[in-house]
Amino acid sequence: MLYQRLANDLVANIQQGVYRPGERLPSVRQLARQRGVSVSTAVSAYQHLEATGLVTTREKSGIYVAVPSQPHIQTPEPNRGSQPTQLQMSDTIARIFAQNRQPGRIHFDLAVPSPALQPAAQLKAAANRVLRHQFNDSLTLYPSPGDQELRRLIAQRMLSSGCRVDAEEIVITNGCQEALLISLQSLTRPGDVVAVETPCYYGFLQALESLGLTVVSIATDAVSGLDVQALEAALQRWPIRVCLCSPSFSNPTGACMSEQARKELVALAQQHDFYLIEDDIFGELAHGTLMEKAEAKGVAGTGDLQRPKPRPRPLRAFDRDGRVIYCSSFSKSLSPGLRLGWVAAGKHRLRVMERQRASTTGTSTLQQLQVRDYLKSGHFDKHLARVGRVYRSNIQRTLTVVAEAFPEGTHATCPQGGFVVWISLPNSGPDTLTLLDMAQEEGICFVPGQVFGLQGLEYCLRISVAQLWTEELEGALRSLGRLAGYPSGKSD
Repeated sequence: MLYQRLANDLVANIQQGVYRPGERLPSVRQLARQRGVSVSTAVSAYQHLEATGLVTTREKSGIYVAVPSQPHIQTPEPNRGSQPTQLQMSDTIARIFAQNRQPGRIHFDLAVPSPALQPAAQLKAAANRVLRHQFNDSLTLYPSPGDQELRRLIAQRMLSSGCRVDAEEIVITNGCQEALLISLQSLTRPGDVVAVETPCYYGFLQALESLGLTVVSIATDAVSGLDVQALEAALQRWPIRVCLCSPSFSNPTGACMSEQARKELVALAQQHDFYLIEDDIFGELAHGTLMEKAEAKGVAGTGDLQRPKPRPRPLRAFDRDGRVIYCSSFSKSLSPGLRLGWVAAGKHRLRVMERQRASTTGTSTLQQLQVRDYLKSGHFDKHLARVGRVYRSNIQRTLTVVAEAFPEGTHATCPQGGFVVWISLPNSGPDTLTLLDMAQEEGICFVPGQVFGLQGLEYCLRISVAQLWTEELEGALRSLGRLAGYPSGKSD
């Protein structure tokens, strides 16, 4: 076909160095004029190249030759023979974030969308409608489990991701962290053994520490996620009550488990009689492709190409035995200031509600009504598509800078969703706690790997790119790469 011949010509141009990694390619219309083909043929050629990973798009910027993928990071495997561990990490985490809160910093540490990437106008309009028409309702306490209509809308969205969830089992929470905490409280007692990925979100570790739970670290690949076989081996040694995990675009690595691995994990939980608490807070943030843009504009000729995959199906979609408690929130997808999350608790609903009522009674009524109105407006999916393209572009820009400015031997993940990148540095330079001290002197913040696990992460770090890309941001990232290259761990 004509578009395939055009795509092959472009591949040859890239291989011959006519277009280099990170370099901008002709626009669709420019390419059509240069090669004497239709616009739809040019679009199809670029779609084909993007499907193979050879080109990428940047929001409001154009189409670029993709930077060659960095070798994926295999995170250090935990010692499978070690005793389960009681955690003592909260002081370290608090100290790091107190330092990062100093004014005048460039923040790669905040894993939340910047205000510029939140649908502020639509959220404000939703709040105004609530205040005009439902102000008295907003003053009413909606105790656990929360607003019935909002729970119905959430159940509807979960159904579109493959999860058959009854609105009655959903409990609205104050963000995903409360959802995780009350789920753990509902399933465990102090001293119980909980399996976690390594690395995993430091908020998991803080929750486990606060509840006096014992932790077993499970080997986890920074690309493909939790190692199900490693979890099965741990089950032979320890009485694991719960496995707490993030199968979709996990924080901090952006790892995403395959559908087959998800099925095996759920089957393992049933076989060995333990529970899965699923954190799906990044699940809605799968990155889009050129095909979205082409089809949105009505461009023909895309029917014979592979369409973009939908967001990954959660573990809950494969659960037939009540083994999965599903937790999520709107903090990453809409706004962290909403502090609005939920638990799909299944048969544990009453216990989850009991734990919530013992601590916070329920969730702010105004925010529930605001998000309910926003979801009904139909803007959410358009917003997700827009920010998904921004995050994908930002990750590609980040990988370009890492390849150019960080020391030889550095590796970085290339997540297909979310907005965090996990970077592994060579051990010839500073460890990342030392690097953080150096970076803060230049006004740069990130999160060192040590807070995401118990061991083996001293030369890893997480950066978040949930903000508009600027020259200042790129310059700070290049400075971080320069600092990471000092052999002694000290700058001049």
